[in-house]
This record gives sequence, C-alpha cells and structure tokens, in this order.
Amino acid sequence: MAERGRFPVLYWASIILLLLMFAFSGWWWYRSTIGSCDNLLDEPVTRAYVQRMWKAGRITVLMRHTDRCREGDGQTCTDGLTHKGQEDARIIGAGMQALLPGEFELYSSKVDRAIATGRLAFGRDPEVVPWLREDCKDDLQQQLQQPHKGNQVMVTHSTCLGVLKDDQGEKLVPFKPAGHEDYGLAVFLLRPEQGGTPKVLACAWPEDWEETVHE
Repeated sequence: MAERGRFPVLYWASIILLLLMFAFSGWWWYRSTIGSCDNLLDEPVTRAYVQRMWKAGRITVLMRHTDRCREGDGQTCTDGLTHKGQEDARIIGAGMQALLPGEFELYSSKVDRAIATGRLAFGRDPEVVPWLREDCKDDLQQQLQQPHKGNQVMVTHSTCLGVLKDDQGEKLVPFKPAGHEDYGLAVFLLRPEQGGTPKVLACAWPEDWEETVHE
C-alpha cells in the first residue's frame, strides 16, 4: 500500500513541474519577442539616432501609464497609481529628460492614472485629449499619421498601444504591451516629416531608466 500511495504524489509533482516549465517557456517567449524593438538604453547606436532625431523635433514617445491600483490588493494608492507606479513615473521622467533634454508637448488620456503618470514624470499636467483614451481604436492611428513638427510624449493605455498598425497591416508595437511588466513602457517613434505611418525606433522600461538615473 505504501508503494501504491507514492504514485499520486509523483504524478502531481510531475504535473506541477510541467506547468512551471510551460509558464517559464511562455515568459521567455514573451520577453524574446521584444527583440525586434531595440532597447533604447542598451543599444548605443539606436540611442544616438533617437537623440539626433529628438534634436530635429521628429520623435513621438508613446508611454503606457505606470503601475495601476487594483481592487483588493491592499496597496495605498494616489490618483490611480500604486507607490511603485508613482516612483516609476518619477524615474522615467528623470531618465528621459536627462537623455532627451528640451521642450516637448505632453498629452494623456483623461484617466487619472495616465494624467498622474505624466505629471509625476515631467512636473506638469498633460493636456488631456480624446484620442489617447482606452480602446482608442483608429483615433490614435490617424493622429500619428498627421504631419507634425516638434517632439511629443503621449501617456496612454495598453488597449490603445496594441491596436496600432504599420503600412503592412502588422502591429506597429511588435509585441502585446498588456502585462504588468509593461507598465511604464515607452515606445519611441520616428514620425515622417510629411506625415504618414511612424516607425518604431526603440523601447524602454522603468527598470532601464532606473539604471541610467543611478549611473
């Protein structure tokens, strides 16, 4: 009986191990798919090009709001952001303004967590616009295709970033920015001078800026 009783334990241990392996494989696959978006802080050539285009006033930064409050998690929150979300916003702003100094337009959706992300990052209230709302569908796509002079930072939501398309109808942001690990994601776009679909140049996450700020 003792030998027979060992089988269920080994069986369930094997199942749990397989589930952990699948979970790790999914995480690894997810992170590996961001390879098509150069990390701004890890790629010197890309970083130099973004800085040059920023000086030329041709960069738009799409930023997902930082860590949001979730019901029932017991965290203390302000304006829809957790303590981590508030700190991440400040770190992003300090890193970005050190790397890309100068003036830029700042926009956000009307949602508190997006407004607070912009305010904490850059020390001023963003202009609230309807084309950055959640589930913005085609509105942001059309906005990005308009001719524009000057740099912009737009604080929005994963549901908005995920619907953008390139000229071939593929996702403009080359991965699905919906997980917790993508709160505070910044996507750097090069906008054509005469208008048209922008090109993704690089991405950055809060932990990337943290390393830069503390160098």
